Amino acid sequence: MILRAAFLLCCMLGPLAYLWAQSNANVQPAESKYLGTFRINAKSDGVKGTPFLFDNPPNGKIKLSGGKEYESIPFNILLEKNEVYIQTDGVDSDPLPVRNWETIVIPEDGNRLFRTEYLNGKPQVLEILFEKDGEKFVAQHAKTLIRPTQQRDGYTGPQYDTFRHEIKYFRIKGMQTVEIKVNTAGLKELAGSKYEDVRDYIKNEKLKPEDPKDMSKILSYIFGG
Repeated sequence: MILRAAFLLCCMLGPLAYLWAQSNANVQPAESKYLGTFRINAKSDGVKGTPFLFDNPPNGKIKLSGGKEYESIPFNILLEKNEVYIQTDGVDSDPLPVRNWETIVIPEDGNRLFRTEYLNGKPQVLEILFEKDGEKFVAQHAKTLIRPTQQRDGYTGPQYDTFRHEIKYFRIKGMQTVEIKVNTAGLKELAGSKYEDVRDYIKNEKLKPEDPKDMSKILSYIFGG
């Protein structure tokens, strides 16, 4: 009787152990892609997105502190650590860290400019949207890992850890830093007496202030004259 009960218990637990192993097997390969920047969550079937700034590394013009420049090389930015990586031997090569860089420009994407600047007393890799007379307007990029809130079971669909891209804008002048909101009130405060013209410009050009490339155009329209 005891042997029969033990046998039935093993039959019941066997499939559960197999499903648990399969679930973890689906998660493990995703971790290795991201340089160990997050921990595995057993609730997840995998990962959507990346902790790097770009889902697909763009080609950048990278200037080193010694004056040397790489004209066109795939790169990416690990936002959590403010680190820049390049790939020198194709998409299947291991990324290499770049320690002594000064600026990165993406010519194929409107000459987007990245540089390390101090924001709230900390050095960070920021996107420079516009600068004039010592004043800088920057975008701070961040990736937040959002995990499933429910335990995965046989009745729920796939659940994923998802990297959410968050962007904040700041105006830096000397030691003063002010965050710029892209709602109506924030744009009114930014544009001042030019607000009506700026509103029409955004509408006519179909710009989205939430997009750093469009926000760069808006800032140039306001302060470029």
